[in-house]
Amino acid sequence: MTLSLRATHALSLMMLAAYLLRLLLIVNGGQFYFPDESRYQRRSVNAAESLFQADFRSAIDQVLAYDKHHGFTAVGLVPAIVHRAIFYLNPPPGFSWTTYWLSRDNDYRVSALIFAIPSALSIGLIYLLARRAGAGETEALIAAFLLAASNTFFIFSKHFLPLDSSLLIGLAALWLAIDKRETSPKHAIAVGIATFLCVWVYYGHITFVLMIVMIFCGYFAPNLRAAASRAFGMAAGALLIAMPLFLYSSFVLDIDIVSEAIEFSESVAQGEYFDGSVFPILYLGNAEAGIALVWMIGVIIAAGMLARQPRSPDLQRVKLWFAILITLYLLMVLFSAGLQMFVVYGRIARTLVPFLVMLSAFALTPCLMSRGKKAFAVFVGVISILALANFVPAIRLEYFIEVAKRAEQDYGELSYETELSYPALPFGVYGEENPLLRYKLLNAGYYYPISEPRDLPQGEVLMQVAHPFNHRPWQYEGMTREMREIINRDGLYIWIIDQDSSSEE
Repeated sequence: MTLSLRATHALSLMMLAAYLLRLLLIVNGGQFYFPDESRYQRRSVNAAESLFQADFRSAIDQVLAYDKHHGFTAVGLVPAIVHRAIFYLNPPPGFSWTTYWLSRDNDYRVSALIFAIPSALSIGLIYLLARRAGAGETEALIAAFLLAASNTFFIFSKHFLPLDSSLLIGLAALWLAIDKRETSPKHAIAVGIATFLCVWVYYGHITFVLMIVMIFCGYFAPNLRAAASRAFGMAAGALLIAMPLFLYSSFVLDIDIVSEAIEFSESVAQGEYFDGSVFPILYLGNAEAGIALVWMIGVIIAAGMLARQPRSPDLQRVKLWFAILITLYLLMVLFSAGLQMFVVYGRIARTLVPFLVMLSAFALTPCLMSRGKKAFAVFVGVISILALANFVPAIRLEYFIEVAKRAEQDYGELSYETELSYPALPFGVYGEENPLLRYKLLNAGYYYPISEPRDLPQGEVLMQVAHPFNHRPWQYEGMTREMREIINRDGLYIWIIDQDSSSEE
């Protein structure tokens, strides 16, 4: 399969536009909003420093040592090295590389520029997946365009998280897995390596990896013998990477990987297990809004076409996308509501999106092609408007680190407090409570769990900024329904209060 010049131009422009939109997202900062983002600083940033200091043993240890989302350190090393090189050429006054990251008061957007690349590349992979499954160029381009319009593939791209990199690898693994022409053991090994790398970078994509195993060893295997051969090949490929990592961590670094892994798996418990059956629907509906409605229409049309002509050769890819979609959904329900092994978060539920857009593209393409160029222009315009309706609020979000930085510049020393009652604990708050200070900065942090707010302290409100928790997609990253209700009832804000204003009057 080759790309025509027309498809190459269209896809390149689409990916470029998607990346430029991500640059707008990055402009306002917001890195280190999620507590998980500190893992990039602890491992990849430190490994980059070891490389620059020619301490190669330390760098290797940091990259290969078992940690949560083990492979993220290796992936994060790329932006960390680039950022370290730029820091070397133009270091901020008064900072070493280590203190630069510890202060949380600096510009981290250089790293974010590279973290934004995988989600843009995923748009191209959707095109390739659709084409490999039998779609024509137009249908594949529409699928890529619908993914480019997805809010859930947009909002994470500026954060120091392994999500986009892992899913890009996972989509590449699926692209390998659905190649019907390849049946050799070497191909099965390649699929195994790719699927292992996906979950190595981000453990939360275990459902995605299991889906690939089922599709490759079950859906596409002609018989039990072929299924066993494929499973053996995949296992061999995974072990080629996993075994050296396990041996190095266990015997060189003396890390008890089994205990560490069990402990980490038990920590994925924020939120509600029993939300698993409805969570993906709630999340995608709230995060995607009008775009989700387009997907729903497309999926309904595709299901109707499949019901009318279940044996049509032209509908084989529809069967595949539905099989994947249903498998992923059932795995999420099984591991959350069923086995209660982990809670489904928005970042996991969004793995359904690639298959929703490919089903929608299949259903909408004939309608659009039969109505000519004007229909395409209207479709592109409507989807773009719906996408921007999601993107613009995300771009305009103000994050607490930037708010706190601006507040300290305007008012000097601040007392960092919260209106949320116990047991809400702060993360990412880099100031302390001091009742003697005149100015109070409230809610400038990532708080968990969300609890009922108390009355604000007395004084004049000098600033009120909507907390990122008000952004609906962020309410599905470990929050319970009760927590979402507390936030949506009255809103949560970052406040600056002048405690002494009343006495001055």
